[in-house]
Amino acid sequence: MTPEADSAEAFLDASPAAVGNSGAPALRLGAYEGPLDLLLELARAQRVDLSQLSVATLAEQFEAVVAAAIEQQAVPLPRLADWLIMAAWLTLLRSRLLLPAAAAESAEAEREAQGLRRRLADREWASRLADWLEQRPQLGRQVFARGEAEPNTTINAGAPPLADTAELLRACLRLLVLPHRDRVYRPRPPTLWRVPDALERMRELLPKVGEGADLTAFLPPPSEERVRSQLQQRAALATTFMAGLELGRDGLLALSQAEAFGTLRLIPGRDASTPEGELNVRR
Repeated sequence: MTPEADSAEAFLDASPAAVGNSGAPALRLGAYEGPLDLLLELARAQRVDLSQLSVATLAEQFEAVVAAAIEQQAVPLPRLADWLIMAAWLTLLRSRLLLPAAAAESAEAEREAQGLRRRLADREWASRLADWLEQRPQLGRQVFARGEAEPNTTINAGAPPLADTAELLRACLRLLVLPHRDRVYRPRPPTLWRVPDALERMRELLPKVGEGADLTAFLPPPSEERVRSQLQQRAALATTFMAGLELGRDGLLALSQAEAFGTLRLIPGRDASTPEGELNVRR
């Protein structure tokens, strides 16, 4: 005979109530003999007289079955929880026959029964949670944590010694007593192409270029120091455009643009080579 069969026979011999074919304990309660789960189903369907059942006998036999199962370690914990829920429901149904007939006492008993049902539901959820936790991979068995890295002892190697706190405070005080003007930061502005420079260049080139010349023809040459960077080039274009507006206001030229965001062309209005005040406007 195998060791599993020996343990099963020992469990059946040690317990006065055996385990039925359905896995639930078989009880002998006088008026009923059979598994606990079948008794509970018959009681819910009102097909068995619960008044003939002894609650004390039920508790004694159920305690013996559970004690034997725990001692032999033959029944898993979720199955024991199911047995406990079955016995609690059967006890609840049997206790309803003992409720008093008075309305107030019946209401109090009903509240107690509802509380018992809630606790039984909580036990059922706890049993499901225990079963779920038992099936989860456990740390140190199925999964293993990563080891911690060794501390790096070379981080502070070669670092200078700690500064003197008193000297640091004295240096801060010396900075605080400096005049305000010495602590103002004035950035050096970049050299840009100015509007007067653009006006002078446009007056110089306006008589030489043809009618309808592009605005970019009046930009400074690339060799100019003030138009080397991208910022300086964009500033030179904006400055030339402002200078063109100034000359257009004075009537020296007209600005023409055929379409939105198109090429901006300059049409001379007066001879730029003549002195200012003696220029003739071209019609």
